[in-house]
Amino acid sequence: MATPVLIDTDAAADAAVGLALALASKELDVRAVVGVAGSVPLNQAVANISRLLEAIRPPRLPAVGLGLEQSGAGLKDRRGIFGPDGLGGWAQATPANIPPGHFDKVYDEAIREGGGELVILSLGPLTNPAAMLENSPDAFAKVKRVFVTGGAVWCRGNVTDRVEFNFHRDPAAAARVMESGLPITVAPLDVTGLVCLDESHVAHLAACGFRTGEVPAARLEHALEYDGEPAYGKTFIAPSVTVGSLLWPQLFMKTRMQLQVTVEGMEAGRTKPALGADKTKQVDLLTALNAADFLEKLLESICHEAFVV
Repeated sequence: MATPVLIDTDAAADAAVGLALALASKELDVRAVVGVAGSVPLNQAVANISRLLEAIRPPRLPAVGLGLEQSGAGLKDRRGIFGPDGLGGWAQATPANIPPGHFDKVYDEAIREGGGELVILSLGPLTNPAAMLENSPDAFAKVKRVFVTGGAVWCRGNVTDRVEFNFHRDPAAAARVMESGLPITVAPLDVTGLVCLDESHVAHLAACGFRTGEVPAARLEHALEYDGEPAYGKTFIAPSVTVGSLLWPQLFMKTRMQLQVTVEGMEAGRTKPALGADKTKQVDLLTALNAADFLEKLLESICHEAFVV
């Protein structure tokens, strides 16, 4: 039986790959996709979700949710990397025709129908899960596991030397989720930064003959040019690593620890191991992965290929 999942995402081009991977997988049943502000503003994220779903055309459309925007001075986005709409400037995008529901109702319905088996894949800032923990703790406690994309524990950050984007965008939400005591798996920048797509990988997706490959491939062209972190002609795909850690846990190494998130000041969003750790608040922290096998499985899954060695 496929695992029911709810995807919470800021829906830029990197998240489009993760969404395509989840939709292409027979092991996952995507029940809902909820938008959150992050790489792009909230309304753009929700519009992107609708456009991606309508372009990929999965057999059953998941529910779409309108989540939350963050507040605060000096919030950064990532449109410089992913384009003005987060999807590379999708000139031929169809109008967003899937009406979104309010995120708390979408969450509540997915949790109820999941019967204790629902997995949350949080691919952007943790604003929506933190709000659910605050407003509906009993319902959220029925989630089987939360997979989180975010934090930089030992590696250099991608906002400052010590801070990763998702946790920086809403550090209070990240701290709330990390302290919740729920079953959580964290895919930090330490691990997600080990995987990137280059022009040959994107060409592979574009030529595969399936919409799950063709749609995200076209959205990545801007990032291949402007994502300066890995190198010209390459781009990181952190959300896909998070989705892959659910699909292929055998490719990852992990440890258990409590994580502390700095909430205020110049280092807001900084993530580090907590001293005097409380075992009831420990999370599964991914620490390494087999990047070569991961990329092979990613391409095979999105392109619906099966190789026999």
